[in-house]
Amino acid sequence: MLSRIDPKSQDFITEELDFSTLPATQCGIINSRYTYIPLKNQLSENGPWELTLTNNNRSYLNPKKTYVVFSFEITDQDGNHVEQGGTIENPLLYAPINNIAHSIIKSYTMHINGQMVFHNSTNYAYQSYLESTLMYGAEAKNSTLTAAGYFHEPKVGDINSSGFKARSNMVKKKGLVQVACNISIDLMNQPKVLINACNVKLTLYPNKSDFLIEGYNLGGTQLKLHIRDVYAIVNEFDLADGLANELELALQEHKNIQYPLISPQVRSFYIEANRLDAPANTVFTSKMPRRIFVGLVSADSYNGTYNTSPFNFQHFNLTDIHIDYCGQSVPARPFNLDFKSGKYIEPFIQLQESLGHARTNFTDNSISKEMFCDGGYTIFGFELSPIAQDHNLFELVRQTNVSVRLNFGEKTPPGGLYAIIYGEFDNLMNLSDLRVPFVPTVA
Repeated sequence: MLSRIDPKSQDFITEELDFSTLPATQCGIINSRYTYIPLKNQLSENGPWELTLTNNNRSYLNPKKTYVVFSFEITDQDGNHVEQGGTIENPLLYAPINNIAHSIIKSYTMHINGQMVFHNSTNYAYQSYLESTLMYGAEAKNSTLTAAGYFHEPKVGDINSSGFKARSNMVKKKGLVQVACNISIDLMNQPKVLINACNVKLTLYPNKSDFLIEGYNLGGTQLKLHIRDVYAIVNEFDLADGLANELELALQEHKNIQYPLISPQVRSFYIEANRLDAPANTVFTSKMPRRIFVGLVSADSYNGTYNTSPFNFQHFNLTDIHIDYCGQSVPARPFNLDFKSGKYIEPFIQLQESLGHARTNFTDNSISKEMFCDGGYTIFGFELSPIAQDHNLFELVRQTNVSVRLNFGEKTPPGGLYAIIYGEFDNLMNLSDLRVPFVPTVA
């Protein structure tokens, strides 16, 4: 006997038996193209670099498909190519740091019609690295993300790492290396097109060579990363005249269009040497973020030295870390960690849960439990919102200060540490009928 599991269950026929339905027809966009955008100012290795992505034309910019392309080479201080190799025991090897296309950028500003709408701190390299590392698996890292010079590596800061070897091979031969990235700006991380008649100027400020090069057994060799070319590729739409006119009439009527955004914000603070704790450091002061990620790097790595990777996140014998906000602490119970004894499973699970990688075979970031402990991937994730992973919903706004507290089982090393904090916030960009933008400040 056949029956429904419940009377409320509705009738359904599978798609294989549906012979009457056809796909809809796209009739609004009449042309889509990629356009080459050269530098507006003269190229200077020390920047800034200015790119006018759109210039008050009739086309609609597709920001999610906007790429910045860099050509670079690594030489000595005199501009000569440095051969890699030498003895088997101590070979001279060097490479650009991971995710180099993004890492070249220290900070940026974006102006729409002469008004600055997006900018960041000087930690853009960490923002983009954390996004690529935590939100993509090895398959994407070793395919699509290699365009930006990102290579998955089981151990960060290791001369024998597969990722370092791949990046070293990029610059093994004399000549230019070309990489490209989609800048992680709020507007470029959402799917809606930017309406026409906007002048969009993107200004990029570069990091220094010491930060951008990872080398081993260099001796007295001083290396320099030279930027030889910078340009952008933008994707533009031309709409059917009828649709373009209707959109303009609707904008004139409603006086405003809105772009829902997820706004990443990166903060850092210094922890002195020989400390057993880092008292409450307030990192965000306006409202509560959706989720937070925290990692620790040595001061040398953060400031940039040839023999260290800036992305080598280590545990430094941390025993507890928690977030304070709205009179609450996350986690509610102290971790009581002991990495040397293998007691760190809770923050590893919490990291994967905060990313939506746990209990699913659809997404992962290819970071194992062992890599989390000793591979340079000791990054702590905290969900502060019940909808932290659902970017289709806004969270209720909670005005609060957000602080990070840390305790160590051993004194912090000479030179001290830097804590890198990545937070995600809800935000809105408003654009008036006169193309005047407004974006509320977050964090």
